[in-house]
Amino acid sequence: AVRNDRNKKKKDVPKPECSESYIITPEVEELIEKVRKAHQETFPALCQLGKYTTVSVGGRRGLGSTAAPRRALTSHLPPQNNSSEQRVSLDIDLWDKFSELSTKCIIKTVEFAKQLPGFTTLTIADQITLLKAACLDILILRICTRYTPEQDTMTFSDGLTLNRTQMHNAGFGPLTDLVFAFANQLLPLEMDDAETGLLSAICLICG
Repeated sequence: AVRNDRNKKKKDVPKPECSESYIITPEVEELIEKVRKAHQETFPALCQLGKYTTVSVGGRRGLGSTAAPRRALTSHLPPQNNSSEQRVSLDIDLWDKFSELSTKCIIKTVEFAKQLPGFTTLTIADQITLLKAACLDILILRICTRYTPEQDTMTFSDGLTLNRTQMHNAGFGPLTDLVFAFANQLLPLEMDDAETGLLSAICLICG
């Protein structure tokens, strides 16, 4: 009985709360500012883009000569109904446009990396290795920050806005739902440019 009382008393003792505080030095603030600037200069915010999407022509969505883009005058698109669309293995027109935009995104990612303090001091071989390992992660992170939950769409740097089905057909394939789930998980964080830039830099340095 005495032993049980001792155990009970031990359980009732409140544990001290651990609180940690971090002091940001001027050097760290300067580093964060450089990363934020690098991110902003290589990745325009969603509010800066004039969104446009594709139009249906003969029941098919595409970006070829028979399907001209429809540009929106505002930064918001009306909700898109995906029920009439079907997932296919690949939409050639969307794939061509996606490949073009991906190439431009890769170039911007390289520009971002070169603006990060210390990155250009690495050997060219090491720079290439890190970029190859992290480029896809950074591309996905960036496109996910341009997710619009009301329309379930993502917007590329030229303003092209695709819904979930179109993203699948453009080449995301089985990754589509995972990417959109990740985008949803980012929403509560409400990351600003500095935080997104720092997370991109972490992806790069970790390879």
